[in-house]
Parts: sequence; C-alpha cells; structure tokens
Amino acid sequence: MKTRARRKAERPGEILQAAFDAFAERGFAATRMEDVAARAGVTKGAIYFYFETKERLFEETVSHYSQNMLADAGAMLASAEGGCAERLRALLLHIYGRCAQDRYGRALIGLMVSDGRNFPRLVERHRRDFFAPAMGMVSDLLAAGAASGDFRPEIVAHGAEIAVAPSVFLSLMRLIFGASLALDEEAYIACHIDLLLQGLLTTKGRKNLSSRKACGEGRAPI
Repeated sequence: MKTRARRKAERPGEILQAAFDAFAERGFAATRMEDVAARAGVTKGAIYFYFETKERLFEETVSHYSQNMLADAGAMLASAEGGCAERLRALLLHIYGRCAQDRYGRALIGLMVSDGRNFPRLVERHRRDFFAPAMGMVSDLLAAGAASGDFRPEIVAHGAEIAVAPSVFLSLMRLIFGASLALDEEAYIACHIDLLLQGLLTTKGRKNLSSRKACGEGRAPI
C-alpha cells in the first residue's frame, strides 16, 4: 500500500495527466477544473493547491509533456548506434513515433495550434525549451555529417526544418481527418527518410553507409 507521503508526491503528476486528457479532448476554453478533478479523482480544491489557475494548469501540462518528449528523444539519440545517417534515421523514426503516431504527441501539437495564440508566454517557453532544443538535435547531426564528409554541406543550413516538416504534416493530417485518412504511414515514413538521405548523402557518405551495412552495422536500407 502506498504511504500518504508517496501518494501526495504523485498527485501533481496525476493531475497533469488528467488535465492533458481533458484539454486534448475539449480544448482549453471548454475544459472546467471540475472536469480535471473528476478525471484525477481529487477535489477541485486539491488542483488549486498545486496550480492556482486554469491557465497555469494548462501551461504546466503542455510543458510537462513536451519536456518528457524531449528527454526521451535525447536518451534515444544518446544510445543510437552507427554513423550520422543511421542516427538521423533513428531520430526521425523516434520523432514520427512520438509526434505523429502517438496520441499524446498529436494532442500536444493540436493544443498549441488551437490554444497557443491565447498563451504567448507559453508559446515562447515552448519554442525556447522544446522546439529549439529538439531542432538542435537534428541540426547537430546534420552538422556532424557535413563535417565528416558524409552529408552535403550546402543542404545543412536549413536541413533541420526540412527534415522534420513531413512528420508535422502527418500529425496535422491525423488531427484533421483522424482514422478516416487512408494512408500507409509506414510507407510514408520510409519514403520521406529515403528521399531525405538520398539528397543529403555525398558519394563518400554512400560508400561509408554501404560499408557499414556490409559489416552488419546498418539497421535498414536507404
């Protein structure tokens, strides 16, 4: 049985989980604190004890989930094997998994699109603490590939935005059309990564990748 102290320590996280579900389902304006309290199994007063306003709860909910996503991406990239091409592939697959195919990732994008304009402070915080570091991971990989001679340096300057854009597009399509969107997501993702790497890799990079694949180091064909 959980101790009272442990139960109290876990309560903010449970409230954030309930709030995320409520905001994702109904949006900020239509969500009441009573709705969140009912989902979390606490009183409305308990929510106000941790989050003094609904606006603060919304901001902390978005920040909590975005920081978890960023930490997961960093941990994945730190453990990824292979050269820059393989690691870029792994990172993009992770981004697709968390942003386009995971309901929480899609909901996070949806909340920022639908309600972000009313929270300029949150948008700036999201840009500074989530978007910029996430794009930095992609940019650093591209820069490392250019430095090693595997990637074409003339593409690297704006390559991060181009590399990530198709995953955001897929997320938006799923948000708009839901399950009615007839799309082979695995084929879409494979096509995107294939086109990206075909444009990025130099002759040297192709040879290095082929060599690693021949030695069993490559995880998937281009």
